[in-house]
Amino acid sequence: MMTPDTILTFSAPAARLKEALSQTGFVRDSAVHGSTYRTELEFPSGSVYVFQVPFEEEDGSLLLDGETSFFDGVSDSEVPEEVRESAMKRLLALRSRIESHVSQSYSPDRDKDRKATSMPTRSVASAENGRMVQDFDDMRALGKDMQRVKTGQQLQEQGLLPDPIQH
Repeated sequence: MMTPDTILTFSAPAARLKEALSQTGFVRDSAVHGSTYRTELEFPSGSVYVFQVPFEEEDGSLLLDGETSFFDGVSDSEVPEEVRESAMKRLLALRSRIESHVSQSYSPDRDKDRKATSMPTRSVASAENGRMVQDFDDMRALGKDMQRVKTGQQLQEQGLLPDPIQH
């Protein structure tokens, strides 16, 4: 599961790390453990494990201590291996988000080859609201944009959550 050179304790500017935590499905646990972030790991068997990661915040920086992470309400010996692996993948996905040099939110506009184009503006009165596209050119542009967007399955394969707000 974990290689000896895997470092699970990392820090970053608080705003950046909080954004990455949110995007990977973590929420601050203020009810029981005031200094942890938690996420629920659900499995097809119907079991749910609450994974907690302690943190310290100081001078605008946040230190996340994955080395002392734990599963709430269950002893370490009772946690199945697949649950441990899932938690490790979640921490590694979080670390890769923090270490990346690009913006932490996914955007199809991130492509380097894409050239900026200006779009003609329309008045609100002339825009046909309620439709995704107004004409064939808009449909073609939307199709190109949609080709660049990763599917939910592709995001999950990379260890990311397609929509962390729904989890």
